[in-house]
Amino acid sequence: MAHAVSRLSVTVYLSYTTGSESMVLNSKAIRRAAIAASAVSMLVLAGCSSDNGSSDTSTTTAAAGGSTSSEGRGPITIVEGQDALNEALENIITDWNAAHPDEKVTLKPLAKEANAQVDDITQRMQAKSDEYDLIGVDVVNTAQFAANGWLKPLEGDLKIDESGLLPSTVASGTYNGKLYAAPKNTNAAFLYYRKDLVEKAPTTLAELKENCPKAVEAGIDCYIGQFKNYEGLTVNTTEITNAYGGPWVGPDGITPAIDDKTQAGVQFIVDSFADKTIPQSALTYSEGESQSSFGDGKALFMRSWSGFSVDGEKTSVAGKYGYAVLPGVDGPGASTVGGYNVGISAFSDAPLTARDFLEFMQTKKSQTYFTAVGGAPVLAAVYDDPAVLAQFPYFATLKEALATAQPRPVTPYYTQVSKSISDNTYAAIRGEKTVEQALADTKAGIETAGN
Repeated sequence: MAHAVSRLSVTVYLSYTTGSESMVLNSKAIRRAAIAASAVSMLVLAGCSSDNGSSDTSTTTAAAGGSTSSEGRGPITIVEGQDALNEALENIITDWNAAHPDEKVTLKPLAKEANAQVDDITQRMQAKSDEYDLIGVDVVNTAQFAANGWLKPLEGDLKIDESGLLPSTVASGTYNGKLYAAPKNTNAAFLYYRKDLVEKAPTTLAELKENCPKAVEAGIDCYIGQFKNYEGLTVNTTEITNAYGGPWVGPDGITPAIDDKTQAGVQFIVDSFADKTIPQSALTYSEGESQSSFGDGKALFMRSWSGFSVDGEKTSVAGKYGYAVLPGVDGPGASTVGGYNVGISAFSDAPLTARDFLEFMQTKKSQTYFTAVGGAPVLAAVYDDPAVLAQFPYFATLKEALATAQPRPVTPYYTQVSKSISDNTYAAIRGEKTVEQALADTKAGIETAGN
């Protein structure tokens, strides 16, 4: 940074993804250094941010949960990356500053490169710096930050009002039974379908397959999603295993919990490629490729995040598709949860201001700002607002999807666990491993994730 930050200042670190997939960055070198220096696991962040040209590394040391500034309050500095959702946060900051002239928020960017963000926050957390009082995390990394001892649990004086929040978003900020990060924005996946080819969206996976002859007759693929070997494959795989009720890790986030239901879900994916319900081309699809294929009229069904649209564009499917919650085994399925949470640094010297700002971000007015820039709110009341629904009709379905959405495996070693799931599922789809062997290898990957 260009200058040292006041001990009364609070910094919010927010990193954004597209809301469609979590682009997790992994650095073994950083992780090993973290373990050696302070017995914590590596930091994993996703997204992009702006560069402030800063090189200052001055820090202060404060014991976790220790002494704070006068009454734990002071001006707030928000540090975040550049994203379409920035506009919403800027509006929230403007409102906050008008109401809190003595605790104003100043927006300050981090470096553009995600690796630089990792280096920055890792350095300060290892040094127990009080420069960063609020830390924004992808939902999949909340457990990792909490396990590292970098976040204060939101309890006691730091407890926030959860009553109006969507339960699935609260679950995404919870680790070992405690809320460590306040939900800020969220997302869930839909099943997009061709209304001109099927009468209604299938509610079960069996019904989806029953409609595949219509795709064959039309000369298009039946079902596509994101099955390239990356984080998107973990998302698609866990959504299918969610439908079957199959877990990956136990409550401690460390012990493998793979069972027959997990196996049934992975077997469904493998069988669906074998019987051509899912085309081989989907093995190369990330979000963009799958949306382009569906938008070009090449698929009957597509799994993708909410908000996808080609209406108004020159495409054969404009106005001819609909969306619904994902199908399950005996009824509607369960999407994974997307979005971001914000937690209070364990080394904050202004935790009370930080806590108040967290709740301010969750008011109806603040949350409505996210809708205008393509974000999904975490406050249930926004989804019931007639004005919001008139502008964003898909919010009714999104609220339904979020009601049953589930987090991806909650583990402090998410990057390693996710890679084990995607690598081995990909191998099973390609016929390089049996489903049984793939799951055995995934189990071994989970068991060694923290090593």
